[in-house]
Formats: sequence, structure tokens, C-alpha cells
Amino acid sequence: MSLLSLRAFWAAALAAICVAGTAAAQGKPVAWQPGYVGTCDKCNLAGRNMSGWTLTGANYPDANLEFAFMRGIQAAGANFEGANASGVDLRTAILTSARFSGATLSGARLMGIHATGAEFRDTMMRGANLQGALVVGANFSRADLGETRMEEADLSGANLTGAKFDKATMTSAVLNGANMTGVIMTGAGVSGASFRDVRFLAADLSGMTGYDSADFAGACASIDTLMPAGLLLPLCSDPGALKTVAAN
Repeated sequence: MSLLSLRAFWAAALAAICVAGTAAAQGKPVAWQPGYVGTCDKCNLAGRNMSGWTLTGANYPDANLEFAFMRGIQAAGANFEGANASGVDLRTAILTSARFSGATLSGARLMGIHATGAEFRDTMMRGANLQGALVVGANFSRADLGETRMEEADLSGANLTGAKFDKATMTSAVLNGANMTGVIMTGAGVSGASFRDVRFLAADLSGMTGYDSADFAGACASIDTLMPAGLLLPLCSDPGALKTVAAN
């Protein structure tokens, strides 16, 4: 072997050793995290596995997301308005300020989502699971949340005007300061739930169960609010609580 060839051989060997040493020093491999933050209007993603994707600010109006796997996605500010997302798996997803107005989320798995300030206006969410969800200040006006599971969910300060919670399981849920004008809670289970400072104006609370262990401190109702037998709330127009609204 010539002197020039020998030098080239040792240079290549030294470079290989340096690369191997750098890889060993780095230790953990870097995981690939796909994402798509563009527009996908009416696209069909039914059953697609997008778990862990970054969709922050993405635009997916009227998309078909039926039974899609979207667990742990980063989708703050994303637009899913009008989407068909029945049965979608969004567990632990980051959905801060995301928009789902007019979407269908029936039977969706929404456990542990972070959706502070999100929009769920007129959304069909019947039978969805929101256990442990953080949806502080979210807008659920006129949404259908009937038969949902909402144990330990936090809806503090949420807009729930005209929302349906019939037969929902709301054990230990927190709804402090929420706007619950016109809500329907017939047959809802509210054991250990907190409704501090809630105004139940023109609401239907008839058949609600577990209210005896719920916290209604500072809450009030209007004269046309339907109450379950045994629950007494002061009239919202009477801060001195000299008058109460009872079952009628």
C-alpha cells in the first residue's frame, strides 16, 4: 500500500470512529414527529393514525375524521369546524383555542384533553368521554353533551348556554362560574360536582341526581328554572337569598 493510500485509509477510519462516538454520546434516538399545518378542506382521514402529530393552526373544516387515531396531537388553534369526528381518539390532545363548532364528536374519546378557550358551539358530542378534560373558558353553547362521561372534568367559566347534559355523568366535575343559562340536565349525575357561582337561568335540572353532595355555593336560579325535589337555590335577582326556587 502506498503512503498516500495509507493516509487515506486512516483518515476514513478516524472519521468513522468520530461519527460512532458522537452517536453514542447522544444516547437516545430522536423520534420522528410528522405534522401538517396546511389546509385539508373536506379531506377523508377516517381511521387514519395521526397520533402525536403536530397540527397547530391547521385548517381541517368539514373533514372526515371518523375513528381516527389522534391521541396526543398538538393542535392549538386548529380549525375542525363541521368535521365528522365520531369515535375519534383525541386523548391527552392539546386543543387550546381549537374550533369544533358544528362538528360531530359522538362517542369521541376526549379524556385528558387540554382545550382551554376552545369552540364547541352546536357540536354533537353525545356519548363522548371527557373524563379529566381541561376545558376552562370553552364555548359549548347549544352543544349536545347528553350521556357523556365528565368525571373530574374542569369546565370553569365555560359558556354552556342551551347545552344538553341529560343523563351525563358529572361526578366531581368543576363548573364554577360557568354560564348555564337554559341548560338541560335531566337525569344527570352530579355527585361531588362544583357549581359555585353558577346562574341557572331558565334551566331544566329536573331528575338531576347526587346534588346533595354537590357544591352550589353562590349559585342561583330563575323563577322558571325546573328543580329536582329537595334542591333549593336563591333567585338570581335576590342576592340576599330571601327567596328560593324549589321543585315545581
